[in-house]
Amino acid sequence: MDFAHQQVLVGEVFEAVCARSPLAGKQMIDLGSFSVLFEGETPASVYRLSADNATHDFAAKAKKLGLPGVVRLLADYGAVALYHDDAFNPDYLWLAHLEHLEVLQAYPVQQAAVARLLLHLTDSDDGDLLATPQEKHALLAKLDDVPIEACTRQAVEAMRCLFPEYIAHSDIAMDLGASNFMIRAATGDLVLSDPVSGLCNITDERHERLLVEGIVVEIQE
Repeated sequence: MDFAHQQVLVGEVFEAVCARSPLAGKQMIDLGSFSVLFEGETPASVYRLSADNATHDFAAKAKKLGLPGVVRLLADYGAVALYHDDAFNPDYLWLAHLEHLEVLQAYPVQQAAVARLLLHLTDSDDGDLLATPQEKHALLAKLDDVPIEACTRQAVEAMRCLFPEYIAHSDIAMDLGASNFMIRAATGDLVLSDPVSGLCNITDERHERLLVEGIVVEIQE
């Protein structure tokens, strides 16, 4: 993949954030639908810069509840820049430091388990994006009686605990594509990496600060 010509995030604001610590000098290593991954502080971590903070919010809630079936949030920087300044629907760049996970394809046993799990939850063994209220509420019902395997137990527990809150938001979609399940190499367990999208829960105070300062990079408590 030629990261030099990636079109997920572009422009002066993106370039300015990449030039600031902690991203300055970090190599781009992967792309998501709305995010760019950079190497982290060690081989066991990555930085995720995204136009959507749903994944970071999901990981923060899992950390607070002690749910191991979600990518570990090492540091949350929150909204670090105003990406597109629109009076009615502004976009921001969100930054987080996360644990590094392995791709599912390298683990055929777990990959097969994910296919069975997704077939039950989405009627497709490759998963689906569930965006309508009917689809999302049907997902909750299916989670109640989903078959659980040893490697999927922690991921299913996290979905059961966290999905109801997100499903209540009309703008949030549940992204249950197979690529959003990854592997924690140390245990072989399945981990949810990016299962929700469409969130922008910034405070007025943070928005105003970004307008004044341009870029704010500091770890959120």
